[in-house]
Amino acid sequence: MPCLDRPSAGVAPTIQGVTVAYGFGIEDELHRVLRGRPPADALAWVEQQLGARVEQVEPLEGGRSAAVHRLFLAGGREPVVLRRYVRDWVRDEPEIPVNEAHVLRFLTGHPAIPAPHLLAADPLGAETGVPTTVMTSVPGSVVWHPDDLESWLRRLAELLPVIHGVRVPADAGLAEWAPYGPEIPFPPPWSRHPSAWQAALSAYEGPRPEFERVFVHRDYHPGNLLWTDGEITGVVDWVSSCVGPAEEDVAHCRINLCYQFDMSVADRFLDLWLSVTGRDSWNPYHDLVNAVSMVENDPDPKADEFIAAAIRRS
Repeated sequence: MPCLDRPSAGVAPTIQGVTVAYGFGIEDELHRVLRGRPPADALAWVEQQLGARVEQVEPLEGGRSAAVHRLFLAGGREPVVLRRYVRDWVRDEPEIPVNEAHVLRFLTGHPAIPAPHLLAADPLGAETGVPTTVMTSVPGSVVWHPDDLESWLRRLAELLPVIHGVRVPADAGLAEWAPYGPEIPFPPPWSRHPSAWQAALSAYEGPRPEFERVFVHRDYHPGNLLWTDGEITGVVDWVSSCVGPAEEDVAHCRINLCYQFDMSVADRFLDLWLSVTGRDSWNPYHDLVNAVSMVENDPDPKADEFIAAAIRRS
């Protein structure tokens, strides 16, 4: 399934003893934990950090790896967003909330990127019990069904060079990119294209292509973009951002577009990105390693289509 937030690969997450199949809907118990009202001590911590009383709490839909709420504050203050890492997977990847806070601080000096600003963080959960981040609320709403698909895709492509153009000083302390490992280390038995899967797994195991090191979002797809009047006014979920290849963001967006639409839309996005950046070729390596890191044991015809098409393009 498309990856909005990536938990530990190969581990079926649990919450209060209930096993959860990531990416296949939110079960009742998980929904309660992710969308239910945050604990009083968490809200009290926010009030202490921001010096304002929380008057109203609104759950935000979309993510499956963290509880995300918009908080409305007293005194006419702008609303803020509270992210609490309540899923068990964060115990295996404690660096994720630490990285989010670090990246948001880094982006404060880059106003061209419509990212939230960090307001407070307890990345190890020392004060709130779970890793917690408070940030500004950026305007806009998610759009998965645009009226003008071509214009929508072009905006997706045009924003990437802006993100990738952020200068990263040597002492920025950002994580270095490495491909996520495959969810399953063999071609799935349901695949119609097992040889393509084997080639994709071999690509992961083989040498990485040379690339220019740039700042990458690493979870760039329409579910993490907010729109207002046909323009992108917010980019969220910077938890996995790092220094790596620009192609990582392009490939991750492509597989999400394939899931939402079809391969022709994913290819059109790629063509627009190539045009915007002045490039004339595409190495499908990043398509392949993104796909094998996201697919699990359940039959997934969209991923099958995506990997087969990537092999044909190689």
